Amino acid sequence: MSKTFPMPILLILFLLLPSLIMAQEPMPQAETPDKPETVTPPVVTNDDSTAVKKETGSDSEFNLKMRNLEEKINSLKDKVFRAKQRLAILQETVLSGALAGARASVVHLNDVGDAFDLISVVYYLDEAPIYKWVEGGVAELKSEMSVFDGSVVPGPHHLSVYLVFRGKGYGVFSYMEGYTFKLKAGYSFNVEEGQLVEVSTTAMDRGSLVKLDNRLYISFDIDKKAYEQKPVADDSDKQQPTAK
Repeated sequence: MSKTFPMPILLILFLLLPSLIMAQEPMPQAETPDKPETVTPPVVTNDDSTAVKKETGSDSEFNLKMRNLEEKINSLKDKVFRAKQRLAILQETVLSGALAGARASVVHLNDVGDAFDLISVVYYLDEAPIYKWVEGGVAELKSEMSVFDGSVVPGPHHLSVYLVFRGKGYGVFSYMEGYTFKLKAGYSFNVEEGQLVEVSTTAMDRGSLVKLDNRLYISFDIDKKAYEQKPVADDSDKQQPTAK
């Protein structure tokens, strides 16, 4: 005999059935946000450091070359400026028709004793050679002689002297045998229009009590006087021979 449920119970079961089914289904899990990816900074290796050092070294060499080039350019500019200055003075002198002119004379003197022999002499005036002598040459070198005597442009001038001595070595000074001693000196002077400037260069010895490297030296002496240019004879004034 089948068992029947009363109507109120069946109605209640029918209403509660959807809630029971939903309660048995699993609840979906909430999605967790993705974690941001961490970026690892690149590590500088020793190779990069070496490259940086090499680049720094090349920059230093480049800067050094640029400084040397700049010094050479400045030196050339100074020489060009002095040449233009002399040319301007010469042009002014020629255009003004000045007859006084200017003259310079350079005298060489050797006051070194018998312990040294002079084997080479070179003189420059304004970087132009004016006298040169070497041992064994045809010309005779005197202890006192004129190495330059001529007209110059009024203005500043520079004289350079290069001398080479050789030690004789005798007695207690035999250790000087074969040694050479190079002397180099310069002297700047100014010649005004109508002046005669005489420059004397003297090679001297301080004596045996001084250190050998500092014994020999060059001294300069200058003398200025008025320069009177001799008049040039005019051929038209000469008496022409008459034909017989």
